[in-house]
Parts: sequence; structure tokens; C-alpha cells
Amino acid sequence: MKKPAERDCLALIPGYTGQAAKLFLSRGEDGAINGVTVYDLLGHVKQQGEAEAAAAWVGEWLAQEADNRKARRTKLLAQMFICKLTGAEKDAFLAAQKPLIRMLADAGVSSRSVAATSGAARQSLGPNVKKH
Repeated sequence: MKKPAERDCLALIPGYTGQAAKLFLSRGEDGAINGVTVYDLLGHVKQQGEAEAAAAWVGEWLAQEADNRKARRTKLLAQMFICKLTGAEKDAFLAAQKPLIRMLADAGVSSRSVAATSGAARQSLGPNVKKH
């Protein structure tokens, strides 16, 4: 599986334990958008399918992460990337972000829009976790 293009990045969502999920539009062999793929920071695919399924997976993952009681005081800030696509692809991009934005609001996670190439998009996310 080839690495997704930066223009297809929907969001970067930090977890309470220092992990994060990155959501990208997935494309078929013909280059057409066919869903959403969730990756972890190591590039492993965690979920692939429709935008609703990806949002549900992120919601479950955040609920598991929230079980870390010590980190509950941490306020998470998800980054929703600004669309660089046009036409029908732009509509698909924005439609894929909608269930995710709803799920984040339900989970009490703040979100902000950022340009994919901004320095803000490369900042460390979530709490600083010390490795012992």
C-alpha cells in the first residue's frame, strides 16, 4: 500500500497516552476516492472503510485512551486539515470530515482547522509522555 498524499489528510487526532490517529482519504487504483483510512503514528492501518466507520473507530479508540485516569485532565486538540482539493473531490473530503467532527464534539475533544503545510500541523500533539 502506497503512502497517502498530504492533500488527502483529513485530520490528526491525539490520544491521552501520546498516541495519535491520522485520517486520510483512501483512493482506488484509478485514483478515485473510495473511503477513509485511519493510521497510527507508525503508519499502520487501523481502520479502512466509510467515513462513518472511521469516525466510530476513532470514538472507540478515544474512549479506550480515556481510561488512563492520570491523563484525564489533559485537554485534547484535534487538527482538521483544510481541503486542498477541488470539485467533487472537495465535496468528498468535506463530507468525510463531517462525521468525524460530530464524533469529536460528542467525545468532548476540541478541534481546529489547520493548513497541512503549516508549522502547527507538525507540532507535537497530546501530553508529553516520559519513557521509563
